[in-house]
Amino acid sequence: MNGHHAVKSFAVLLVFSLFLSFALFSGCEKTTEKIVTEYVYDTVEVPIVMITIEGIDADPDSITQGGTITLTVNVTKESSVGDLTFSWTAEDGELHETEGDTVTWTSPDEEGAYKIEVTATDGEYAGVGNRVIGVGMYAPTVQPYYVGGNGAGCSGGTCHGTTVDAWAQTAHAHAWATLQESGHPASYCNPCHTVGYEGDPGNSGYDEAPIAKFENVQCENCHGPASDHPNSVSVSYDVMNCGKCHEGEHHPYLSEWEQSAHAFDVEAAKAEFSASCWGCHEGVAAAVRLSGDLSAFYGSGAVSSRPDTTEVPFGQITCQSCHDSHSADNVGQLRTVADVLLVSEGGVSPVITEGGSGKLCMQCHHARRGWESNVPNGRSHFGPHSSPQGDMIAAKSGYLNVAASGFNWAGPSHLYVQNSCKTCHLNTLEYGTGPGGAASTGHMFLPTTAACTNCHGVINNFREIPAAGDFDGNGTVEGLQDEVDGLIELCIEALVASGLDTTGGLEAPFESDTTSTLQQREVGWNVIFVESDASHGVHNPDYAVQLLQQSYLYLTGSLPKNADIIETDQSAVRNW
Repeated sequence: MNGHHAVKSFAVLLVFSLFLSFALFSGCEKTTEKIVTEYVYDTVEVPIVMITIEGIDADPDSITQGGTITLTVNVTKESSVGDLTFSWTAEDGELHETEGDTVTWTSPDEEGAYKIEVTATDGEYAGVGNRVIGVGMYAPTVQPYYVGGNGAGCSGGTCHGTTVDAWAQTAHAHAWATLQESGHPASYCNPCHTVGYEGDPGNSGYDEAPIAKFENVQCENCHGPASDHPNSVSVSYDVMNCGKCHEGEHHPYLSEWEQSAHAFDVEAAKAEFSASCWGCHEGVAAAVRLSGDLSAFYGSGAVSSRPDTTEVPFGQITCQSCHDSHSADNVGQLRTVADVLLVSEGGVSPVITEGGSGKLCMQCHHARRGWESNVPNGRSHFGPHSSPQGDMIAAKSGYLNVAASGFNWAGPSHLYVQNSCKTCHLNTLEYGTGPGGAASTGHMFLPTTAACTNCHGVINNFREIPAAGDFDGNGTVEGLQDEVDGLIELCIEALVASGLDTTGGLEAPFESDTTSTLQQREVGWNVIFVESDASHGVHNPDYAVQLLQQSYLYLTGSLPKNADIIETDQSAVRNW
């Protein structure tokens, strides 16, 4: 004989009827825990069930809020089992007795499904069973099922109270009221404004029990039905966790995000980016970093805090990367709008304090590498990181020693537009106002000329933004972007004329001080900085033009012939 052990088996015994008032229903789920003795003959184990809870009878078989019901356990046992004692527990309501084979229970005042559990034991063996009682409603017929309650179950004790309190301040916690106050509530809206429209029939939720405890977007909408917590709940950073509701012709967040650079190819990105890059280039690590230590430019701290990668796979920059589902501390439930720490230059570490909600974007879209670690001796991956938009818009991180001492460098420009990056790159259009009546959420993150209208009037494309002068000296006043591109070409031509070999690309000769001179690296830094910004001067017209014109002067000894020179904040863009 090998001893004995417990074996659990589950069965469901439930009869219910749903009245039009959604009242007076009950349900039963039979669960037995069996203690067995195993007799071994050769290698065959034959289990013997000692105690089985066959079911729990309810009298009456239906109950309303605050009503009382009598519960009797049905049990079978083997002859060798001694006299049984019974112990009862209830997840809510009041048990008038906790011992004996028959007890009475008074239900709570709130409709819902409540589990009553009984344990039968003779001191050596034990059996466990339970019944789910539907109060003012039917009882669920499958496991797991939705519990609802607007976070009441999750905030109990010392578990998730802080998180639930924060969630209660979000729009999700008031989604039902928002729908009713919209002026056009409809039943087809309910799946995104209530709990429980997913999964198996019989798993409860608003579709089967349209009562208050299942109203609003609650914990279970994102984490799954919680009756079998913790086994039945999950944490997912998959875009569909949000996209299943935040999509459609009125608010196409998902379909626009799918067209954005944030929806990158996962396998390609995983192969390209090392763990030190994950704080900006991987969805979960970015979420951790944006909610934590923002001074770690490369996100190493985020990676060490990230959930186990065997359970949470490498992922795209999804909704949850930038938005905090549990907090309304920031506009749009953004993870952060904190000031942005830029890379040091000349012994100073600049901090961007303006920019509103656009500061979230700048936490990743900044240089991360400064000229001090590049220019003196060259280096592999010469130049700022490939997205230094925050530095450009703030007029920081350019190599300023190309100009004479005391030169009056331009300051920020579009940084002072309300919410900076967000205003231009997430321009929104209400349904019916976009091309063909379409709505836009801005979640392709592409700048639109429509965003310029309030300040600059109507333009058809960014190349039409007129420059205030002929900055590259080619004899024609072109659009700002063409003037900046012309200056970049002039500087590259001058670098080549100075002896720089750019056959392998502009950055290749700057990898060390053996293939480039200090002066070439000083100029090269500014050229690569302006190119990497990728706005062709729009983010900060004066500063971009100045960096290129002064670099050309520093390298060649003269300014571009016949060019209009920007010497201070002079508005490189013509008013129109």
